Amino acid sequence: MEKPHLLMQSAIRAGAMAFVKLLGLVGRVILARMVGAEGIGLYQMAYSFYGFVIMLFGGVPTALAIITAKKPGQGWQLLKILLFGFIVLGSVVSLIVFMESTWLAKLLGNSDLSGLLKSMALAIVIAPLLGLLRGYLQGLEQFGIIAASEVIEQAVRIFFMLLIVYYCLPSGIGNALGKGLYATFLSMIFSLLVVTIYIAQNNLNSSSEHPKKDSFPVKWLVQTSFLISITRLLIPASEFLDAIIIPNRLMASGYSSAEATSIFGIITGMALTIVYTPTLITEALSYTLTMRIASVWQRKEGNKFKELLRITMKLSWLWGLISTSFLFVYAEELSVYIFDTDKPSELIKYLSVVPIIVGFREVSTSILWAQDIKKTPFTGLAIGISISTIIHYFVIAIPGYAYIGAAAGVLTMEVVSLLWNLAVFRNKMNIIKTIPSAFLDLLVIGGIGTFLAETKSSTLSSLMDFVMNGIFFFSLTGIYFVLRCKEVSKMSYMF
Repeated sequence: MEKPHLLMQSAIRAGAMAFVKLLGLVGRVILARMVGAEGIGLYQMAYSFYGFVIMLFGGVPTALAIITAKKPGQGWQLLKILLFGFIVLGSVVSLIVFMESTWLAKLLGNSDLSGLLKSMALAIVIAPLLGLLRGYLQGLEQFGIIAASEVIEQAVRIFFMLLIVYYCLPSGIGNALGKGLYATFLSMIFSLLVVTIYIAQNNLNSSSEHPKKDSFPVKWLVQTSFLISITRLLIPASEFLDAIIIPNRLMASGYSSAEATSIFGIITGMALTIVYTPTLITEALSYTLTMRIASVWQRKEGNKFKELLRITMKLSWLWGLISTSFLFVYAEELSVYIFDTDKPSELIKYLSVVPIIVGFREVSTSILWAQDIKKTPFTGLAIGISISTIIHYFVIAIPGYAYIGAAAGVLTMEVVSLLWNLAVFRNKMNIIKTIPSAFLDLLVIGGIGTFLAETKSSTLSSLMDFVMNGIFFFSLTGIYFVLRCKEVSKMSYMF
């Protein structure tokens, strides 16, 4: 059966991610309105720790996907072995988190987190197993079922979390959130069943050849998994450090513990949620790109590789520029109409360029991984995070500089890691040739954004005006996007 072309795969992935992200955003908005800034701050701290732990397993599914894309038989055999290992390791880590939740809560600087961490412990057993199955399906380019499982997981999680928190809220915010986060475990059970049944019913294991055990690329798997894991671990590790550093440095500048937690919630649970939402499009492109690049690179098709590189960079640039323009112009409206407060608006403006930078970083990282270049993304991200942590530690502690320090740290991390990646491509892309078209894009898309900013009143736009202006903006920029990418749609069938 003919496989969908690159844009179709990316569209499937992007559509699912958009829906998942939308569900997550709606859930977070409702939760923020239910528990307030302090409650959403506790939620972000707990999830920062959870994300850090899960990323300890994160590189193995991607390595498994790359192996499966090249040799499905090896992928299936390795999947069975890895599932057993992950069950054992996940159970041990889960037990440690559950038993030491009080100590971990103190480490994070808030004793109310103990109940939240206990409820997240069960999910630590299931999440790595689900990741492995999705990695195997990714290698087979079964993006439809991956998308369906993600939607089911998010829908179940949001529904039950909000329901539990609502009924438990009279007993206190910490207790309500702690019980509500059991929904994470429940949602993963549902998703795991869906994926397992799909693999069994579609015989995705029966048609694969079964290689000898000594033919397994064990050394490659270990090295690749380790490097991808520590690279992916850097972002959750950074978020985990932020969950410790930012509230403590805010208290050092004179805020109370409750005020510091609230500001942390505004930074991470509101502003960063908004500015990182547009990157789901480039994340989807990056997700599908890794498997396609791995295949093209193995066949040593240099021209196709360069063309694929050009296409993805072009798509990332255009979408990033559109998103950045909208975020900058409508930061206040997005803040008020989504979170019912204008406090995140200043930070949203500072970080409005994030979609461009992150889009390039994600795509370039996927390309490097597919070429077995793992050290470059890790090194760049590690340096960026180190500088970012230093900025957060010193600048956020200065009274009145909380949002400026947060923005400076985030942008530094993203810019440094991107530049480190792009240094590898200096001989593979003729950047000078792209300057005229990039300048044209800047004039057209930036011009539309400037026009809306000039016609916008100095006060907050009404909800109806905001919606209509948004439709107008995305209609015009969407037409331009399609015209600029007309040849991309045709050429993507090559891959």
